[in-house]
Amino acid sequence: MEIKLPTDCGNAPRVGIVGDFAVNWARGDTAAVSERLADDAAWTVVGGETRIGPDAAQEVGPPFSPERLEVVSVVTHGRLASCDGYLEAGGRRLDFSHAIRFTSTSKTAKIAELRSYCIELESDD
Repeated sequence: MEIKLPTDCGNAPRVGIVGDFAVNWARGDTAAVSERLADDAAWTVVGGETRIGPDAAQEVGPPFSPERLEVVSVVTHGRLASCDGYLEAGGRRLDFSHAIRFTSTSKTAKIAELRSYCIELESDD
C-alpha cells in the first residue's frame, strides 16, 4: 500500500502515534489497532454502532483493501487528537476522519474514545 503522511516539525510525539494508528487501521492490522485501545474504549462509526473494547478493531475497518492511503492532517492537544484523510483502490475512495480521546496525556496512554466519520465516494482514478 502506498502511504503518504503529513510532514511536520515532529515536536508532538502523539502525531506519530495517531499517524501509525491510521495506517494500521487502513491496513486492517487489527492486532496493532487493538493494542492502542483501552479495555473499555468506545469506538463509534458515525451513522453506525458503537463498539466497546479492543475487539472493536476486528469490527471497524475500511470496506475495501486500499492501494493508497493519504493522511492529510493530524492534530493533537493534551488528551485529544484527530486525523483525516482518504483511502483509494480500484475506483473506490473512502474519506475518513477519526476524533480520538486518550485515557491520559502520557505517550503510552491508550485510546478511551474514538469517533470515525467515513464517506465512500467513487474515485477520480
